[in-house]
Amino acid sequence: MRGFTPRQRLILILMATAVVVVFGLLGYVVIATTRQMAALSPLPSPQGPVSPPASPTGAAELSPTAATASPTAIPTPTRAVPLSQIQSARAVHEVARILARVRDLPPVEQFPVSFPSEREIALYLLQRYGEIRPQEALVLYGLLGLIPRQESLPLPDVTAQAARVFSLYAPAGRQVLLVAGRGPATPDDELALVHTLAHALQDNGFGLGADAEPPRVPLASACRPTTDAALALRALLEGDAVLTTARYAGVDADPQEVDRLAGLAAGAEEPTYAPLANATTFEAIRLFPYREGARFAAALFADGSWDAVNRAYAAPPCSTQEILHPERYRARRPVLEPAVPDLAPVLGKGWSLARRDTVGEFLVGLHLAAYLDDDGAARRAADGWAGDTFTLWTDGAGREVIVWRLAWESREEAVEFERACGLLVPRFRNPPLVAADPPLGLTGRFWSGPAGAAYLLRTGRVVTVVWGPDLETVAAVVPALP
Repeated sequence: MRGFTPRQRLILILMATAVVVVFGLLGYVVIATTRQMAALSPLPSPQGPVSPPASPTGAAELSPTAATASPTAIPTPTRAVPLSQIQSARAVHEVARILARVRDLPPVEQFPVSFPSEREIALYLLQRYGEIRPQEALVLYGLLGLIPRQESLPLPDVTAQAARVFSLYAPAGRQVLLVAGRGPATPDDELALVHTLAHALQDNGFGLGADAEPPRVPLASACRPTTDAALALRALLEGDAVLTTARYAGVDADPQEVDRLAGLAAGAEEPTYAPLANATTFEAIRLFPYREGARFAAALFADGSWDAVNRAYAAPPCSTQEILHPERYRARRPVLEPAVPDLAPVLGKGWSLARRDTVGEFLVGLHLAAYLDDDGAARRAADGWAGDTFTLWTDGAGREVIVWRLAWESREEAVEFERACGLLVPRFRNPPLVAADPPLGLTGRFWSGPAGAAYLLRTGRVVTVVWGPDLETVAAVVPALP
């Protein structure tokens, strides 16, 4: 240290000592933090890719239009399992044990963990969708103008969905499917597994599967088999699972993070369709059970912890109105069904009823928002929904008649919907319809044009909407309605 004074030498020595101490402390903090994070997360990160089980002999490559692919059973390992799969299976059971405490449900003592390849997951989804046919709901969405009308129902894009899946719960056999060959697990992969295991806990705790012991009444049978009820029941299941995942991750107080978890779960579990890849309204429908369901479950939890959520499985919500407004679920008002008589005798030979359904508040709001300039006004106009009956009549030659009757909780709410619907009707067909004089001395508002004809009338708390191929057909239907 030539050229330095004794004081300068002392300062340099002290600085060097401080640097050594700081870096030593930093290294200790890093090591301690890493160990703590490893202790908090029981899901291991494999050091290399997991070898997938052999694919079914002769199975063809999948595509979004692979309608003829042969279904396959859920693959279960029958030979010696590689060590990495054994470790993963043990980690799955450890996560399930922790999650049972978070969700305050009995743990699932035994369940198989399978390691199918991404291709086998696609085959499993193809088989499952062949049984439950989720694409049938697209018919109603098209009739409401929420998505483009499809000449033929598209098949779910199982190849694209399988690429997004890390894990799935298979109710048949109560299996957890952990996709092989994905490499090290990420934090989001662990949360996806937690969501999957939440479904296993639901099935175990409430006997949701067909093979429940002892046999129980299926959850879906608690409500009428309508599109609205199906969305509400799915919102109970998925909302519970999203809330469970958020509490496991410690982010249940962060609405943005809960929404993110809902999006991750919907991306893995909800089918997509190639023709609807850019349909924003359809994306809102896919997300509804997860996002709005999580808010519904959180509202119940705030009232009475997990006991309040558990009670909902004995008395499930049967309308999306109850999901959107938990206070109305607590009131347990029955869904009204405005009468629509048999119109076949009025319409004439060849006409028959093709669909009878309930649309519900959520889809009514989307229907209005799709054609009005103010989303807030659309939601307000859908609020106050008390029930509806949606019917579609066809003649086999491409002609259609829609009769839709909606009940409201008050006269004022019926007036608000009638006003919004009056703005929607001219825009709902292309080219737009124009107002027409009521034919045959009938009351109500009529529209007609090259794209068809329409009718709108409010009577007390019930609003009636009719769509038809021409003014003559609509005018024939109106006198037969209550």
